Amino acid sequence: IDVAINAVRGKGTEKLSENAVKLVNLAEPLLKDRYPASAFDAARKFVSDPNGKWMQYAYRAINEIDPHVLKMNALNLVYEGMFSGYNYVCELRKKYDCNMPWILLFDPTSACNLHCKGCWAAEYGKESTLGFETLSRVVKEGKAVGTFMYIFSGGEPLVCKKDIIRLCEENPDCAFFAFTNGTLVDDAFVQEIKRVGNFALAFSIEGYEDATDMRRGDGTYQKVLAAMEKMKAAGLPFGYSACYHSKNVEEVCSKEYIDFLVNKGALFAWYFTYMP
Repeated sequence: IDVAINAVRGKGTEKLSENAVKLVNLAEPLLKDRYPASAFDAARKFVSDPNGKWMQYAYRAINEIDPHVLKMNALNLVYEGMFSGYNYVCELRKKYDCNMPWILLFDPTSACNLHCKGCWAAEYGKESTLGFETLSRVVKEGKAVGTFMYIFSGGEPLVCKKDIIRLCEENPDCAFFAFTNGTLVDDAFVQEIKRVGNFALAFSIEGYEDATDMRRGDGTYQKVLAAMEKMKAAGLPFGYSACYHSKNVEEVCSKEYIDFLVNKGALFAWYFTYMP
């Protein structure tokens, strides 16, 4: 993995495209029983254009993300989650004739440090927390059936950030991800995320300052932007999560807004319908 990263990091999109074609060629004999030959032909065509948007995107990610974190994502998210683990999940689906989860979403806690307007999570179990032993058991049982990707929602997951970091340490072969309001992301926590390398965040943001603070409270928007800056400076991947409704849908779906967050360092986005 280190050799592959160094082979394309800072070398331009043409070099990245060349190596991407090689990866497709390597993957074809391993996955030929799962995908038709036409799928690999399409993939080769897709990555052969160094000026294509996805090659540009991949090149940006490879050069902006810290090498250790990039390596952890390649091993956990891509290999364990999307290849090895997923293949085992498919085997068990056939064996037991029932669904097995490829990704597992759960709430470490219902507690939250904010009181956002219309938040359904705030209406029940406001202090309920699973605790580390339960979190650890859930992941252990998940890995036994091939699940190596875990998403945290809440409440505010980072109320339990010490337990989450400990969980990342205990399971270095898994990829973890959390939706967060961003207000609990400080310098020390950013360094912990960088150290473990297998944890990513999506910051909840409802538009620009007026729209975000209207739902989440005064000052929240600036705290989210500050957290994004810390993550970007540390070379950590992150995205954003927008809850669209009648007051902000034009704003959060505008090209200007999306470009604004891309420039802040966001690599992906989630959009949710507002459900009070």
